[in-house]
Amino acid sequence: MATVTAPTIWMYGGVHDDPGSRQRFLEELAKRETAPLFVAVEWEQSVFTRLTTWRGRIKERLSAHWGFLTLEDCQELSCALAWEGDASTEHCPDTDRLWLETGFQELDLKQQSHDLGTVPDRLLAGLANRLLAFLIEIPAPEPRSKQELIDRVWRSLWPAWGPSGDFDRDARWATMICERSAGLRDGWIAVVGGWQHANPKEDPQRLRGRLVERGFYVNSVCLGP
Repeated sequence: MATVTAPTIWMYGGVHDDPGSRQRFLEELAKRETAPLFVAVEWEQSVFTRLTTWRGRIKERLSAHWGFLTLEDCQELSCALAWEGDASTEHCPDTDRLWLETGFQELDLKQQSHDLGTVPDRLLAGLANRLLAFLIEIPAPEPRSKQELIDRVWRSLWPAWGPSGDFDRDARWATMICERSAGLRDGWIAVVGGWQHANPKEDPQRLRGRLVERGFYVNSVCLGP
């Protein structure tokens, strides 16, 4: 009788709003022979859905700014905004997503704006404009191709964070992944988010350490240069 095992977890750690992280993730996902059982992403679905409406503006601005980009290039680069939320659908369109920030990311943005109504457009516009700045305000010499542009932004964004002792999110995410994977056997699960949550050298209270502690076999893939 074949041995039945719990799914393996592959954690893909990148930088938010980074076209290089997105490109590397797609390359790594293409190496897998089977689709994951589900993809856990570091976003709240409601925030992600609203934020993606700004991709069109990014696409237009890029097309007007860089003459070497095709419309397809501009579309690809605009998808760096909140890329963790839907990049996997290029290879695995039918795979369910687990939104790890459910109930928390929207509240956090509301608190930042001191408005507990709806997340203000100005906050979402600020996130979109930050990505535009990364893609347009490139120090000399100017890039001459899409790939050179991606590489320049990619290398400038790593590393893009400092140390943090806030492990509450990691604990919540670990619980959500365990609950979602209950009863699943064999196969694998993809987790997509910031590298600090997947880095084996980080504090064991980070997501990777918590998943290992709960008995999962975890592979970490760095999406950096």
